[in-house]
Order: sequence, then C-alpha cells, then structure tokens
Amino acid sequence: MSETSVLVILRSPPYHAGRSKSGLDLAMAFAAFDIPVALLFMGDGVWQLSPGQAASEIGAKSVEKTLASLPLYDIEQWYVDAAALAARGLDGIALPEHASRVDDETLPTLLGRFSQVLVF
Repeated sequence: MSETSVLVILRSPPYHAGRSKSGLDLAMAFAAFDIPVALLFMGDGVWQLSPGQAASEIGAKSVEKTLASLPLYDIEQWYVDAAALAARGLDGIALPEHASRVDDETLPTLLGRFSQVLVF
C-alpha cells in the first residue's frame, strides 16, 4: 500500500447508534481523496454482511445498498473475521467477491499493512 493507507474496522452492528454508517461514510471520504482504504468486519460488525436485512422496518436505510456502492469508490479490499462469523452462525453466508476471511493468526499482519487503523 502507499505511504498513507487506512483500515476501517467495523465492530458495531449495522443499525446501532450510527457507528457503522459513520465508519462507512469515513471510508468513502478517504477514498474520494484517493487514499487507499480497506474494511475489516469484526465482532457484531459481521452482521452487516448478512443478506436480506429489513432496514425499512426500523426506519433505516439498508446497509446492503451502501456496501454495494463501495466498489464505485474503489473500496474493494474487505476482510472478515472468520471467528466472528462462526460465533454468530454466519460462517455459511456467501461473502462478496472482494471479501476475504481472516483468522487470528493473520490479523496482526493485516493490521501492520496500514498506516492508520480506525475502529467503529
């Protein structure tokens, strides 16, 4: 990665206190300024990747639509905590083509590749 690169870690569920939305918005802002950005879904943040969310039932915008738009911003490096998926019964879901599962052994190496790490 270039001298400045950002890893945005999304640990919050998709519709909780706006944290996930803020993280995604910030990632898109960095990307708009040609700063390389990657996402890491951890903890309850893996729920954002769960298909068929009914966000309109709670008066929210679907995170699925936001995630689908990220390649337009060249945000195509997504990492997903495999243990978090398994702990939530989501290890069988199909991940987007640009998403890679990471385990506890590869996580430190991943974190070391970025000059900035932001957690939401």
